Amino acid sequence: MKKKISVSLAIAIAIIAMTVTFSVTMILAMKLFDRTVSDVNEKQAMYNKLAEIDKSVRDNFYTEINDQTLYDMIATGYIAGLGDRNSKYYTAKQVIERSDIASGKLMGIGADLIKDTSGYFKIVKIYSSSPAEAVGLTKGMLITKLDGADLKSLTLDSVNSLLRGESGTTVTVTYLKDNVETAVDIQRSVYEIPLVEYQLTEDSVGYIRIFSFAEDTAARLDYAVNSLTNQGATSLVFDVRDNADGGLSAAAECIDLLCPAGTIVSGTYRDGETRVLYTSDENEVTLPMVVITNESTSGAAELFAVSIRDLRSGKIVGATTAGKGTLQRTYSMSDGSAIDLTVAVLVPGKSDSFDGMGVVPDYERVLSTEEKAIYYEFTVEDDPQILRAQEVALSLAAGNTGEGPASNPDSSAVSSSTAQDTAADSAAEVSEEEGSDSSGAEQTDSSAAESSSAAESSSAAEE
Repeated sequence: MKKKISVSLAIAIAIIAMTVTFSVTMILAMKLFDRTVSDVNEKQAMYNKLAEIDKSVRDNFYTEINDQTLYDMIATGYIAGLGDRNSKYYTAKQVIERSDIASGKLMGIGADLIKDTSGYFKIVKIYSSSPAEAVGLTKGMLITKLDGADLKSLTLDSVNSLLRGESGTTVTVTYLKDNVETAVDIQRSVYEIPLVEYQLTEDSVGYIRIFSFAEDTAARLDYAVNSLTNQGATSLVFDVRDNADGGLSAAAECIDLLCPAGTIVSGTYRDGETRVLYTSDENEVTLPMVVITNESTSGAAELFAVSIRDLRSGKIVGATTAGKGTLQRTYSMSDGSAIDLTVAVLVPGKSDSFDGMGVVPDYERVLSTEEKAIYYEFTVEDDPQILRAQEVALSLAAGNTGEGPASNPDSSAVSSSTAQDTAADSAAEVSEEEGSDSSGAEQTDSSAAESSSAAESSSAAEE
């Protein structure tokens, strides 16, 4: 039997419901208002402080102010104030440079440099068909001045930025060779970066150097792996030393190419939620794999190394990596500048986060101080870290655990010592031939355009 509700009772219930709804809405609105007012007050305080500084500077500073430089430095300081080493501000010029790097092309002179003990900058690589090659610059030369300005007080990043510029513009490079300074005008132009280089060793180990994870890296890696497999490679060694700040999606494509089905990486956001960012499909390369890392292996390259270990039971040889295990999202500004803002911590598919700690190798082979001094003179045939990685790869191909030819737990130390002695002898020979290019035996990835496209990641993610 149904009971009828009187009109007065229905009205009372409706009034109570409206009162509750109104009260809840008011509480939420007050909290939002308080938070908004707090934010407004904080922002006003920040603007007031900047306004005070700006007025004092413009009224009293002794010389002319470059407003664009000032704005860029204010933005740089704001991001630096977050206290996060991976969040960065990029000027409009730097944004263009990043785009060129991501596409595998740069506008500059086509030379890689390191800061020498003299304080000047030593050429360690000349790119093929580059302006630097055209004017006769060679590996081993010291660059002392750019456009007449001495370089001793500058950082490597600053010098690289000065060397880059619009195609067709000119930079005067002063270099030192045989204690004689020579100045030459070099016209900047577009040159290609060899994202991947590879070769087959005498022991049938496929050696692949991945310089950067960019748009075309996966396709070129696919070509290299197929080529080495067809040549009879019994194992693969991937070298990601000094590979830093590559694209996460590009690295995930490479991992997908090599590894079986599984989660590549997830991201844990500030709300505590963990979301899968990239997964791999069931297609894989079945050859035994080893990855070489060093202290400058960072970000996407670290994920590559740990994924080969997690998903392919590969081994890592070298030194503990940099420990950049966070995800950045790029936000473009109206003036062409941009910021990279850290939005999540990366969590590999099977391992714990490596952020702040780095990826620890299975077989440590750290270069000595003497070896680091001639690091860029090593070749595939005499590089002590490559030799140790090949040793592990051969052991894996033979069905061992990677400990070494005799699976002796102490063989790692013995082998490292032997490799170090061998490297020292080889380095002495190399130093006598300084200026010659050691990459002649390597095959570059110029034919990569003919390769099959790399597998696409099965889930979209932030860069």
